[in-house]
Amino acid sequence: MAQVESTQPGHPRFEAPEAYEMFVAGEWVPGAEVFDAVDPSTGRVWARLPQAAPEQVRDAVRAAGAAFKEWRRTSPATRQRLLAQIADRVEADPDRWARLLATENGRPIREAYLADVPNCAAVFRYFSGLVRDLHGDQIPVEDPETLIYTTREPLGVIAAVLPWNSPIITLANKAAPALAAGNTIVVKPSEFATASVLEFAALIADLLPPGVFNVVTGDGRTGAALVSDPDVAKVTLTGGGPTARKIMAAAAEALTPTLMELGGKSALIVAEDADLERAVADAALGIYLANGEACIASSRLLLHEAVADEFLERFAETAKSIRVGDALDPETQVGPLVSRPQFERVTSRIAAARGEGLAMPAGDEPLDLPAANQEGFFVRPTIFAGARVTARIAGEEVFGPVTVAERFTDYADAVARANGTRYGLAAGVWTADLTRAHRIARELDAGIVWVNKWFDLPAGMPMGGVKDSGFGRELCRETLAEYSASKVVNIDLGSPRFPLWGSTL
Repeated sequence: MAQVESTQPGHPRFEAPEAYEMFVAGEWVPGAEVFDAVDPSTGRVWARLPQAAPEQVRDAVRAAGAAFKEWRRTSPATRQRLLAQIADRVEADPDRWARLLATENGRPIREAYLADVPNCAAVFRYFSGLVRDLHGDQIPVEDPETLIYTTREPLGVIAAVLPWNSPIITLANKAAPALAAGNTIVVKPSEFATASVLEFAALIADLLPPGVFNVVTGDGRTGAALVSDPDVAKVTLTGGGPTARKIMAAAAEALTPTLMELGGKSALIVAEDADLERAVADAALGIYLANGEACIASSRLLLHEAVADEFLERFAETAKSIRVGDALDPETQVGPLVSRPQFERVTSRIAAARGEGLAMPAGDEPLDLPAANQEGFFVRPTIFAGARVTARIAGEEVFGPVTVAERFTDYADAVARANGTRYGLAAGVWTADLTRAHRIARELDAGIVWVNKWFDLPAGMPMGGVKDSGFGRELCRETLAEYSASKVVNIDLGSPRFPLWGSTL
């Protein structure tokens, strides 16, 4: 396709090929149909993407299954070297990735440089180092003539279904441990963030044997064909609850296990002794980073009555000062939402919250956008506030730059409110009191609890939730166990047999 000129000098929009193709068995394969990718900063088509037919999905699973026979036998040293090379290649051209992500899903280009590229590389490098830690155990038993040990073996073909908000990071979270453990993989990216995954496939095409890494693309039809395939050994999803339920129902027909990293409605409790300057900065980071389109966003703020007024005043000033604009502009701090449907979902929830009478300290300021961005999907950083918010927006995941603030006086009540949703992915507390921090962290129903920080996910720290936020853990040593199974070897070293058969006792 012809390159679309950026509205910002020095950062041209990513130039797509005439038409993208899927990556199956080491070859590029056209889809049965094509669909358009829309630049969320402009509302204009920037690429054409392949829609897989069901038989093409089946071909990808077969290719991965055939490649698994040899890939599973590769040495840890080989897999370690290849994963490290992938990390090196990702890091080698950060400008390409940053422009691509900004064009594809509206990720502000400065965040793509700071977060997406280094984190993607870090995950591959982490699991490269962890490959040699995948091992079994020797099991002590009473019989001295029996030796029992276990080995860890790969599962087979992994089906990875990705979201659109952080495509190359979530790809790394799934592909790196799956490949490290000796599995092969078929990746299905979101239709709103497909090009980045296909570009990743092109980046590593010459590194891995054909069939080890495959990408099939398209809408929900592609995902449905993939997760229901009986030759898939495990399905892993980062996404929302409704999608997870459909995937688990389809996988259940083939008894395929799943790993689910789902949504959140995460609460940050701010104590009366918090450092307000840093707490406000963290709360804003937690909700407005990635345009608010993050499962671990700090989308609920529980503020102690003693500091609530000052916190809200500072937070509203911060929100109003944030620069909203074209994702390719290095000065942009919050870019567009990923698509028109997502824009409509978020704005409808904002309208509903206003209709329920919530105060809106920030978010209704007019947007001053250039003509080229008038059709983009932009939403101002928003905060709603109330003494005790019972509106739907306080319990539902918005997945946009929108947070809700409430007041409290009793910490037990604050914890109860923080736990009062079906989600349990992340939570946090800002306090100078170490005892209070430990007690609140212990009581919060969440897979991740941050104290005096937010949005910190270094490689090696388990990521995952409880309740409707999913199950299983990514980004850590435990993840290798998710993509492998224990095999027991029980050896007789010469112990006498008890005479059950033949002569009588």
